[in-house]
Amino acid sequence: MLETYGLLLLGLVLVMFGADSFLRGASGLAQGRGVGGFSAGLAVVAVGASVPELTIAVVAVVRGHDALAVGTVIGSCITNLGLIIGVSALVKPLATSFRMLGVALPVLIAATAALLLMGQDGSLGQIDGSLLLLTAAAFGWLVKRSSVQESEAVRKELAYAANTQTEILRNLLRIVVGLGLLGYGAWRSVGAAVDIAAHFRMNELWIGLSVLALGAALPELAKSIVAAARGHGNVVVGSAVASSVVNLLLVIGLIALGRPIALTTSLLHVEIPALLAFAVAFFPMIRGDAVVSRREGLVLVLAYIGWMLWLLLPRF
Repeated sequence: MLETYGLLLLGLVLVMFGADSFLRGASGLAQGRGVGGFSAGLAVVAVGASVPELTIAVVAVVRGHDALAVGTVIGSCITNLGLIIGVSALVKPLATSFRMLGVALPVLIAATAALLLMGQDGSLGQIDGSLLLLTAAAFGWLVKRSSVQESEAVRKELAYAANTQTEILRNLLRIVVGLGLLGYGAWRSVGAAVDIAAHFRMNELWIGLSVLALGAALPELAKSIVAAARGHGNVVVGSAVASSVVNLLLVIGLIALGRPIALTTSLLHVEIPALLAFAVAFFPMIRGDAVVSRREGLVLVLAYIGWMLWLLLPRF
């Protein structure tokens, strides 16, 4: 099994480097063609953190492991709200003046509730997937519309997040290398996760919710800690919330559009309601003084630890 654990770790590391290379390449290529730093940063913040989850989920579905894919997506959203924002706030309180959050957080709550309603028949079909994708497009339009009203401070933070070299050949190479590492890393990590689940007779949904979701989120956690230390609270919170929206609408929407996916009783009664609880609990944290304090960060981290313990204890 040591070899399997090594392949899992290798896969996740390759996904991490692949996502970083792809995003830097895409951002640099866009800026080299005249896209402003703020616009590139907005795209990186809104979509960038979802790239690892999207790649892992697509590979899992291609390999016939739908539960693993859905578990990774839902688990990543919970990790975004609980672990990433919570730990970052412990490093330094997260001041937020990001107007996008006024769009993203309500959409996240509504999308989570919609998943519960859509899944009452036990599955998500192509119609459900189409509705999720249409909502993702509407979300993108709303984000673009709200971006014109963002403050200068937010614009500087996002431009800083997207700062990179703009040479065309360098960025094309970054994109190609990034896609290769993403695909190979995701294939390895999914294969190893499936083998681990089979060896210990664990549910693939659980592996996705815990191991893959946490593994995919660790690179974003490291970036968020650095951003928090620099006082870039808008980048931390905006990325965590927006990427969760993209995970639910775009990633699950694409999966369901390809073929119907089953939603287990556990997902409908526990995991998706848990995500809804995290999103609803986070809402007043940024609607009041617009600062996620250290105390609030501690609450989020403790809630996430409690969530992980709930996942782990029945297995031991």
